Amino acid sequence: MKFFILTSLFISFLHISVSAQITFSGKVLSREGKAFEGASVTLLQLPDSIATLQITSDEQGNYVLKADRSGSYLLKFTFIGHETQLSRSYTLKNGDKQIVPPIILEPLPISLLAVNIEGKQPAIRQLVDKLVVDVEGSVVSEGNNVLELLEKTPGILSDGKGNFSIQGRTGATVRIDGRETYLSGNQLASLLRGMQARDISKLELMSSPSAKEDAAGSAGAINIVTKRNKRGGIGGDLFLRGSHSRKAQGSVGGGLHYKTDKINLFMNASRGYEASRESSYNERIFNQENGIQTRQIQQEERLVKPGNYHSLRTGLIYEADTNTTLEASINWIKGQFISSSTIGMDIFRGTSSTPEQALTKNSFDESYNNLTFNVNFSKKFREEDHFLKVNVDFAPHTNDYNNLYNTSYFLQNTQSIDKVSARHNIQDLSNTTYSARIDYSKPLANLQKVELGWKLSHLFIDNGVQNDTLESNNWIRDLLSSNLFQYTQHVQAAYITYSGKLEKIEYQLGLRGEYTFTKANQRTASQIDKKRYFDVFPNAFVLYHLSEKHSIRGALSSRIERPSDHDVNVFRVYEDAFTYFQGNAEIKPEKSNAIEVGHGYRNMLFTTLSVSRNRDVITFVSRAGEAENQTYSRPENIGRFMNYSASIMYNNRFASWWTGSHYLNAFHNDYQGTIDDIILDNSGSSWTFNTKHTLELPWGVRSELMGYYNSGITVGAKRDAKNYGLDLAIEKKLFADRAMLKIAMNGLVRNATPGYSSTFGDLTIYHSSRPDNRKILLSMSYRFGK
Repeated sequence: MKFFILTSLFISFLHISVSAQITFSGKVLSREGKAFEGASVTLLQLPDSIATLQITSDEQGNYVLKADRSGSYLLKFTFIGHETQLSRSYTLKNGDKQIVPPIILEPLPISLLAVNIEGKQPAIRQLVDKLVVDVEGSVVSEGNNVLELLEKTPGILSDGKGNFSIQGRTGATVRIDGRETYLSGNQLASLLRGMQARDISKLELMSSPSAKEDAAGSAGAINIVTKRNKRGGIGGDLFLRGSHSRKAQGSVGGGLHYKTDKINLFMNASRGYEASRESSYNERIFNQENGIQTRQIQQEERLVKPGNYHSLRTGLIYEADTNTTLEASINWIKGQFISSSTIGMDIFRGTSSTPEQALTKNSFDESYNNLTFNVNFSKKFREEDHFLKVNVDFAPHTNDYNNLYNTSYFLQNTQSIDKVSARHNIQDLSNTTYSARIDYSKPLANLQKVELGWKLSHLFIDNGVQNDTLESNNWIRDLLSSNLFQYTQHVQAAYITYSGKLEKIEYQLGLRGEYTFTKANQRTASQIDKKRYFDVFPNAFVLYHLSEKHSIRGALSSRIERPSDHDVNVFRVYEDAFTYFQGNAEIKPEKSNAIEVGHGYRNMLFTTLSVSRNRDVITFVSRAGEAENQTYSRPENIGRFMNYSASIMYNNRFASWWTGSHYLNAFHNDYQGTIDDIILDNSGSSWTFNTKHTLELPWGVRSELMGYYNSGITVGAKRDAKNYGLDLAIEKKLFADRAMLKIAMNGLVRNATPGYSSTFGDLTIYHSSRPDNRKILLSMSYRFGK
């Protein structure tokens, strides 16, 4: 209720009186007549050709520019690697609307040893509210799943377990085509592992999303934009891909489409197989009050075989007229990963050099099934930027786990077995999401605009965990860790944004309010915990055009990180026989505020400075478990977190046949707080660097080289180790450009042992791993029809 009162008061101060203005609209096309996305369109005022406004064309190649005074104008169209185009001049008065004839951007006809250079959009683009990373045009992305793709993306840091950071700030949410997944941790990692990079168009990194977006995610949001059919008529494609690391992988699939002026029907499907072998090393040091030290050394060998995944994406877009669109889609991803591992444990007590030993043999059977049903309705009215959009989603998701841990404890100094223990873990997890959203945009006078919206999301999770232990050859239910748990999260949100232009300044002010209700039902313990809270999130953007080439931008945002169902579930979930995870029913939401300022030079050089402050920070802390030789992890709230970040993005052309995109980010993280009277004071500086080079070679061959380096990041009580790699890929078009042959080498150079160290209280942990991430890949695709 508070938010709607605030919204009403805010609207009452808006002077909504529509007056006349000049509007230019049109379309940018490629030589082939396709929509040209990302072209720069600049409005020049005559007679001095002063740049008054600049935007980029959208996915359909459309653009709209508005001037607030009468006069003579012309439009300039530019894009890297293409000839600059100018429209004819127009003399218009207030109230006129000019539709500019379609502009065709021709590639620069540069010939070098039969190399025909056709300019492509930069691999990395900085927009006023997000960083956009091109995936569809990338050669080296081929063969990666989406989890691997995100790990190598500029500006993103990943722990490989479904947790992501943007500019060093942890807590970024992941969306697919603008919709929340409502998954976290291993569930999210499994979903992304089943998605392939070949199905992705681009990645959008929003460190300071506008008020129109969900406030969830203390570090912002990562939006995965899937490919959409842009070809007319009937056609499709087929692909076959095989790769080999320590084990073999492969996938096969394709798509069909049918597109007319009113109907766009599409379907894409794939099936994949995956196997891998990796190892890890863990050392845990327990310091007791009496000065006695216990040291555990744990070495694990893990084999994934087999891993199978299937995906199907189909949809229908119906354009009743040029202003009315109805879209319906279904996205299905299903997978099963069967793995086994062997863990050897050496335990040294005090000053003893002779270890106690244990050996655990584990088997894991994990399956997931993710469905998303979506319906979109869009209605454009007569005025530009006047539209209504309605979106409805239904997304059921399930995860099933069947894990077995068998541990043998040996007599000291012998290979004779002293005792045997076993644990059988079965988990049945279901996650169902319902959401609906309405967005309305209304242009006002003098290039101003107001946008209003409402969103409802309802999440219901039903988790069943059964743990049995083997005693005297009988399986006995472990009541401390077996659990039936249900979790409900209901969020209603409303927002308003007000944007406009004052000569060289563009601005947007936003306010979002979110009411949250959560219910955690520990059915096994007959305990119900309900929480209700309301938060307001202000937001602002400003863009100042210093000149046609230079601009300065600024952003202010506030965010929230809500605890997930795993965070509040107090019962245990075992990772292996010696480590487990346990939730915290008292965990509170994390709040964050961030400020960004940046400078842009054309579409080549961008610099960004940001500061973020978080309170009630949710961080995971490892401690000694109740049983001997066990360690557990639990989420806790600590006092505050500060992040200071500086980044540089640079796109350049070394030669007519050689382009590059580079991203450098340096940041400092500082955690301060107290957990159970133990002080957590951990800080550290880090830097990351990504570079991608695209080479247009003779005979229609294109090559791409990508390198990345991460010096390590401080997160809570942990410090991740450095990580780096170098990937190479080559592609060749065949059969009149209908077929494509690609060869890729991932991990040509790489760090073989990424890891982390952690110290909290009386426990110190060192971890390193040898992931199976060096592989060679061969793929063939063929396009048929139109």
